[in-house]
Amino acid sequence: MKRKKRPGPSGKDLEPTATNDQETGSKPKLGRRGFLKIGAGAAAITLANPLESIAQQRRTTKLQARLTGECNDVPFSEPKPVYAKVINGQNVLEYSLSAEPLEWTPSCPGQTTPATGLQPVFNGALPGPSLYVDPGTSINLTLKNNLTISFKGDVCPGGHHANPPNPACFQHTNLHVHGLQVSPCSIDSNGNKHCGPYEINGTNPPLKLSSDDVLVDISPGQSNDYRIVLPDMHAPGTNWYHSHLHGASAYQVSGGMAGAIIIREPPEGQVVREDLDKVFVLQEILLNPKDIPFPPVYGGPGKPPPTQVFVNGLCRPTLKMNAGQNMRFRFLNIGATPRTLMKLRLVKTTTCSPGLPPTSTADDQVMWLMAIDGLSFYGVNPQPVRYHLMGNGNRADFLINLEPGLYTLYKDAFPLESVLNPSSTNYTFASNNSTSKQVLMYIDVQASSYKEEIPKVIPGNKPAYLNAIWNVDTVRAEPLKFQNFAKASFQIDGAYYADNKPIEVKLNTAEEWTLENYADKAAVPQSNTHPFHVHLNPFQILGVSFDYEVSNDDLQKFGLKRMDKNDPCTWPFWDTVPLPGMTSPVKGTPATPLKIRSRFLIYDGEYVTHCHILVHEDVGMMIDVKLVGDGVGPNEPVHDYPPATKACIDRTSRCPT
Repeated sequence: MKRKKRPGPSGKDLEPTATNDQETGSKPKLGRRGFLKIGAGAAAITLANPLESIAQQRRTTKLQARLTGECNDVPFSEPKPVYAKVINGQNVLEYSLSAEPLEWTPSCPGQTTPATGLQPVFNGALPGPSLYVDPGTSINLTLKNNLTISFKGDVCPGGHHANPPNPACFQHTNLHVHGLQVSPCSIDSNGNKHCGPYEINGTNPPLKLSSDDVLVDISPGQSNDYRIVLPDMHAPGTNWYHSHLHGASAYQVSGGMAGAIIIREPPEGQVVREDLDKVFVLQEILLNPKDIPFPPVYGGPGKPPPTQVFVNGLCRPTLKMNAGQNMRFRFLNIGATPRTLMKLRLVKTTTCSPGLPPTSTADDQVMWLMAIDGLSFYGVNPQPVRYHLMGNGNRADFLINLEPGLYTLYKDAFPLESVLNPSSTNYTFASNNSTSKQVLMYIDVQASSYKEEIPKVIPGNKPAYLNAIWNVDTVRAEPLKFQNFAKASFQIDGAYYADNKPIEVKLNTAEEWTLENYADKAAVPQSNTHPFHVHLNPFQILGVSFDYEVSNDDLQKFGLKRMDKNDPCTWPFWDTVPLPGMTSPVKGTPATPLKIRSRFLIYDGEYVTHCHILVHEDVGMMIDVKLVGDGVGPNEPVHDYPPATKACIDRTSRCPT
């Protein structure tokens, strides 16, 4: 099946060129000719949604600078974009990634004593480039390990697989594409599928290619080729890539080794023009001063104070926008520690100041939530929320439409009960202090003649694999237990990662799991709110509906009704959710559990589920998942659902008769 060409950065179709020449400093924009090619279908959507017509030219209202406090000291900008091109009718993104050290000095307004760190990054940038692709694209990446930063306390190999494990192998690396439903395996040098641990060390035969294989270990000086083939029916959305070497993931991600992957909607499904569609990579970047024995993210000697959460590598930038005009904000939480559990609040303010979030919520603004974890609310109204919870690894997309004035985006404390009680003021300790609660950025909104409205529903067609899961093939009898019974001890099901037996699941089936969170008040004063993340297959949380954060007052104000939380059609899909915790945990008694349902589709192989507070994952809070069956290989395109996959979707998408 040939993929349709999309306009490149200049508005023209991209032609095959050399590696890494797909970079550009601006997003592609849809001109008049592009609009005419879209046809009547897009015009119908434009009429159905009270949005500006794609063909309408942008108004020229000039944005005036506001000079109050920190406003405009750091202009907002997005990471470098990289786009796919068309080769023989197939969309292909080709790019070379270099994992390498960068000498970096953070720059914050009013900063008087800057420090310099030696950071592990991709291609000398913080964050890495944003990759823009479409469903059906083949993402072809070459990852070269040029990491040279050494630590005297690094015990490699072996340290990260000890009992108990220690962070280790900081010069080794690999790659994970977070949120993509693709193969978790590789192809070996003989052309056979390989699923499981593999060292690329200059001695073993090199792999031919890898898909989303996080069990690969790339030694210093070595490289690996990745070919990540998106199915034609893959959902558009906001996703990301990052290093995932067990034992070193927190060090590398908190240093900067991460970037966004945006799978774009077709033109008829776009809710705003592409130049009004913005990416916000929220990174807690921890400095790694030279000549220290161990990465500071894990504590110990050289441990830095908690740091600013940077937006696209910028300290408290200012974004300018027009009043009355819809913009899409894509937020990605790329934090590696418990400090980056966050509640996002957008507050109307009178100046730009790096103070703490206000206690009063009177000036909190409505943000229209339209996607969680890269999965849009197709056919559902965007949700009017005045805050949104984001755990480590979560993504959230909003439609934003504001009146003239100044606004501040805050990172506020995270409720311990997580999604089960999002308005609670019982906060996690790590997120509820003067260094964790921060200003993220400012928004300077200028008066204009725009009078756009938020669409009544999110346009687009939901892929069948995201149909509500009404019934499952298997209910797992034993819960999956996240355990913190001793200080700095993080396990799943009573064992560290290296000693855990994989969870086996039959391919093309649906299962229901119970997730539990345990701790012991003798060791810790509260159980951590562990962000549960599973690779490959998204899940629904039983009883948590799209409107779980919307207040009753706003439901009434906007003419909405509370959704039936017992109806699976009201449950969004996630790939990461912070498990509820509790104060004064008693050993043997879990916090309130979550129940989730997931379909395990298309691809067989071995991958992982883990706590996305990566300092916990690196010391053992991870377990393998093994999908057993005859699935699609890592280098094979998927143009339609395999018969067994379709049967599973059909079997579980409605109640049994």
